[in-house]
Amino acid sequence: MIDGENMPDLAKRLRDKKSFAWNFDPAVSDVATWQRTTLATVRGALGIEAIATPSATHLGEWDDDGLLGRHLQLGFSNGETADAYLLRPPTKAPTPGVLLLHDHGAFFSIGRQKLIRWPDEPRETAVPSDDWATRLYGGRHLGNALARRGYSVLCVDALGWGGRASTGYESQQALAANLMQFGQSLAGVVLQEDLEALAVLKQLDGVDPGRVASCGFSMGGARAWQVAALSADVKACVSVGWMGTLSGLMQAGSNQLRGQSAFYLLHPGIAGRIDYPHFAALAAPKPALFLSGREDRHFPEADAAEAFRQMRIIWDASGAPDTLQTRLAPGGHVFPVQQQDDAIDWLDRVL
Repeated sequence: MIDGENMPDLAKRLRDKKSFAWNFDPAVSDVATWQRTTLATVRGALGIEAIATPSATHLGEWDDDGLLGRHLQLGFSNGETADAYLLRPPTKAPTPGVLLLHDHGAFFSIGRQKLIRWPDEPRETAVPSDDWATRLYGGRHLGNALARRGYSVLCVDALGWGGRASTGYESQQALAANLMQFGQSLAGVVLQEDLEALAVLKQLDGVDPGRVASCGFSMGGARAWQVAALSADVKACVSVGWMGTLSGLMQAGSNQLRGQSAFYLLHPGIAGRIDYPHFAALAAPKPALFLSGREDRHFPEADAAEAFRQMRIIWDASGAPDTLQTRLAPGGHVFPVQQQDDAIDWLDRVL
């Protein structure tokens, strides 16, 4: 039978089986051994073995009350190009860097502009940029706030957003299907490009490569913990509004059951083999901050808490329990200013 969510009984049986062969099991292995073998296995399954450094073409620059902004175009190893904004504080000294990863939100006309505001942004992108900041980020552009606190911030349009936008919500499924014809996943393409963007950030003049973090909200939060899990170059991670278990998210009303935007989070090569909190915990014992709203309709409180519990076991077993911070905050699927300030304060401490 197939229910109203288009989920067949077969999928329900697989969901309820809850068997993930690559999850951490303290009865089988210690954390270090599990991480070493599983990380290699996950990278191989995702086809992510070596990370190239994209070309970075300078398209323009601006000054925003002392902040130095640059408009770049990155050329990825897959032949794709993407617009990016880099924002630096007014100093010549090396600064910590943040790879800032934008959300999904089913809003595609802007990507990098969701998080970094260029003062002379054309009206067709400036208006939605400000509206988006008001809707989800307390009226503030997070990238600008990070730069004012002393961070060099890079934000890149993911495939499907901004200068790479497709034809809207319904096009996501076609985009994913077209990539599947060649054995590639939409989520895998985005992850590979995120890792390559990280390689650009850590080599930029004025960025301390030993103090680089990943940060994002919603889909950006999932991208942040994936990059932290797969790259030793990420020294800390802030992930907001994207964590749960597979079984907890495969419930009625979940975006994960609707296709479309779900394809940006689905990796066929590892699906059903490692659960989300265990994938994220490949980053242990790095400092990591995970936030989830108690009223977040996409990530129910009980499921987020269960995912955090599983992650806590792994961080504790790694010998660094204090480097993991998990918080269930008031509110829904938003990243308000106070939480942003708390997250930046936390980054200040760990970097």
